[in-house]
Amino acid sequence: MKVYVAAPGQHNWPTIPDDIQDRLLAILTENLNDEYLEISLKRTRKKSSDIKKHPIKQHLAIGLRCVMRSLKQNQCSLVFVCNSLTPLILTKPILLLSQMHSIPAIRIKNLSTILTKTFAIPHCATIGFKLTYQENSQLKNLVDNLLQIINGCDKPSLESSSSSSSSINFIPGKIIAPYQNPKRISAGVQKKKKKIIKK
Repeated sequence: MKVYVAAPGQHNWPTIPDDIQDRLLAILTENLNDEYLEISLKRTRKKSSDIKKHPIKQHLAIGLRCVMRSLKQNQCSLVFVCNSLTPLILTKPILLLSQMHSIPAIRIKNLSTILTKTFAIPHCATIGFKLTYQENSQLKNLVDNLLQIINGCDKPSLESSSSSSSSINFIPGKIIAPYQNPKRISAGVQKKKKKIIKK
């Protein structure tokens, strides 16, 4: 974490127009609900062994810690972070890991409201789709539709076809590995040589 505090501005999240954010939220709201999936996604007090067998949740990384763990293990294919997640420094490791593994990671507004309602938890601002999502046909259709919008490959309507704001402007950040960070190297503590006292 010291690396991100030392250089908090070296990574940048992609800028996304409001109309694309609304479309992404609409797709998430439409597809991540009990009626469409025909199974409840709300948290229960069952044992953890039963939760792992959930046909949908086993392919999702829900919450900041779970998303970070999946990114470190290179098990994610797509990550969404809510703009309300504060402090902003918490999102820097997500952005760094996603850039290192070439995984789309996007910050969108009002995501926390949808996630807390869907999973019935007090607060949730991040969600990731694991690489195993292709095993579930419903999740595969959802992720494919999201990636089409993110990559600008979807077919826009006639009204929005002439708009220049129908694409996402990715601003790549400068990735510096922890062992290559000059600020960390210069701030390293040098061991003092022990003085030999001659009697």
